[in-house]
Amino acid sequence: MYPILNVIFLLFFLLSYAVPVFALPEDNKAKVYIAADHTVYNYKTGIKVFEGNVTVDQGSTHLTADRLITKDNEQHQIKEAIAYGLQRPAHYWTLPNVGDPEVHSHALVMKYYPIEGKVVFEKKVIVTQGENSFQGELILYNMNDQIVTVPAAKNGRAVLVYNPDK
Repeated sequence: MYPILNVIFLLFFLLSYAVPVFALPEDNKAKVYIAADHTVYNYKTGIKVFEGNVTVDQGSTHLTADRLITKDNEQHQIKEAIAYGLQRPAHYWTLPNVGDPEVHSHALVMKYYPIEGKVVFEKKVIVTQGENSFQGELILYNMNDQIVTVPAAKNGRAVLVYNPDK
């Protein structure tokens, strides 16, 4: 039974690449381009709101959403970014390593806490890489400890598809 748990953990780890820290190393040094139909930036509070056809691009890492809200700390570093899919799920995709398949994540709410090293995908979550996939209502990922938590869902079960040959 323990080898199965190791395989499941490894798969969740591979599928959790959908955060900037697991993108190509050069992505972190690339410029970030954010476009939206409407933007409000409150310099005093550090809150930025991007609404309507939001796109974020940084190297091989991309995000599309209907709304994106970011909050900065006192040093003007992003402490929280929340992407919302209102009309359709938000979509995040990245290339973890050259030659690997892209990782695609879809969810109605995507929360990223870069300083804490945490990512949360909520509501209608689908994460795929090649033929491997995960579906559920909630994924919690601690990047520092490399721990993926999938709490019990009230209205469904988590579904994991793993192809050991790939």
